[in-house]
This record gives sequence, structure tokens and C-alpha cells, in this order.
Amino acid sequence: MSQVMKTASIDQVETSLAAVSAPLREKNHTVLQPILSDLIVYSLNLKQLHWNIVGAGFRSVHLHLDEIYAETLTAIDTVAERLSAVGHSPNGRSRDVAKEAELKDVPEGFTHVEEVLLLASQRTRELVGLIRDRMDTIEEVDTVTADMLHQIVAGLEKHHWMLQAQRI
Repeated sequence: MSQVMKTASIDQVETSLAAVSAPLREKNHTVLQPILSDLIVYSLNLKQLHWNIVGAGFRSVHLHLDEIYAETLTAIDTVAERLSAVGHSPNGRSRDVAKEAELKDVPEGFTHVEEVLLLASQRTRELVGLIRDRMDTIEEVDTVTADMLHQIVAGLEKHHWMLQAQRI
């Protein structure tokens, strides 16, 4: 099958999967694909911190990072499935995610509990800001996508508060 025919078929499949109109479909893609990339990077940052945490309070923070990670995997799946529902193939390929994500990496190596809490809190806050900025552009366009993003942000903000509370 030629590349032109393969591309045409993919476009037809994406359009036929779309539960929304063309302008709404494109707006959702513009908002959701970068969020998907940032959520994937965030999940990897959490695991990096989880694997490398040391110091007093290790166990409770180690387990909390696992909780956040599990919720983040759910959010990743939710965003990816919404992309599919609006007629776009979600892109979670590592090279594309690394290129597209705006979220910063955490440092490598063993990291003391206090710094883990700070880094996890900072990345969570940064991710919330990125999602909120993008969410603002979809609020009036697609309430279903906006509602989904509200739920993700609410969960992240709860974890931000919990991470910050452990730092006091």
C-alpha cells in the first residue's frame, strides 16, 4: 500500500472515530496532545524520584509518590482516550513526548526526602499551570474535555497540597 493511500486511510479512520465536528476536533487535539506529553513526562519524573529517594521519611513519601503515579497513569489514559474519541491518534512515542513536553526533568541520582518533596511539588505545580493554561482555551469550546481536565487538575492540586504539607 502506498504512503498516500495509507495516510488517506488514517485520515478517514480518525474522522470516522470523531464524536465531534471538525473545528472542535482540531481544538481538542491542540489542547490534549501537549497535555498528554506533559503527563507522560510527569509520570516518569515521579518514578525517577520514587526510585531514588533516601532519608528520614522515606517510606511515607515513597508510597505517596506511588499513589500520585497511579493517578497520573489514569489521567494519561483518560486524555489519550479523549483524543481518540475526538478523532485523533494519541501520540505517546518517547521521542515525540521528549520533544514536545514542556515539563522539566528532575535530576538523576539519589535524592533526599526534603528535595524529593520540593521537586515533586514543583513539577506538580508546573503541570497544573500548563494544564490550566491549555484548559482556558477549551472551556467555551468543549465542556466535556474541560470537565475532564478539571478532574485531573483537582487531583493534582490535592497532591500538591499534600506534598507541600509534608515539607512543613
